[in-house]
Amino acid sequence: MRLEILRTGFRPLQRLQMWIIARLAGAVPPPVATMSYRREFFGKEFAALIHAAMRGKSAWSVGEREIFSAFVSRLNQCEY
Repeated sequence: MRLEILRTGFRPLQRLQMWIIARLAGAVPPPVATMSYRREFFGKEFAALIHAAMRGKSAWSVGEREIFSAFVSRLNQCEY
């Protein structure tokens, strides 16, 4: 997602957190920015859903799910 609001629409504490992440990692990963923006409206529920899908009970191991999601993202030409 390359919405300008994801660069400027954060509260002051979030802006500081994003600045620290950018300094340490070189850039804020788009999923982090997306789930941090309007966290009370979108981020908490979406993060819980992703966590359940990636870490919940499954026939696949956590590693297999991570590789599968990375593969699908690559096929979709998704940056993350």
